[in-house]
Amino acid sequence: MGPIRRVLRRHVRPLVAALSLTALLVPASQAAAAPAQDHPGCPNGSVCFWSGTDYHGTSWEWAANSGYRDMPPALHDNVGSFVASTDACFINWSPKETRQVRNGDWRRAYGSDFGGRIDGVNGGTC
Repeated sequence: MGPIRRVLRRHVRPLVAALSLTALLVPASQAAAAPAQDHPGCPNGSVCFWSGTDYHGTSWEWAANSGYRDMPPALHDNVGSFVASTDACFINWSPKETRQVRNGDWRRAYGSDFGGRIDGVNGGTC
């Protein structure tokens, strides 16, 4: 084996291996450091509603300090998705049913669940 080959084996190959390992590990660590957000933000103290799934369609922000509110016509019995930044109680009046929602809760597809029956929202616990 010639002197150039010995130098390559001794110095370059370990360097290439180390760089290859770094290229594999860096993207994974960056992905772990910045988790993907699965939903849009909603102002603190509010619940944000959308008529469509995946946070599309007509939207409305309910603020906890406003107390009980009927859902707007476009969202009455038609909430496709929501993000909660406060505790709230979703209400269906006939028959009377409630769903407790906690700060940090969200649903991207809620229409086939209670979102298809919701009449109003109130703050706090049900």
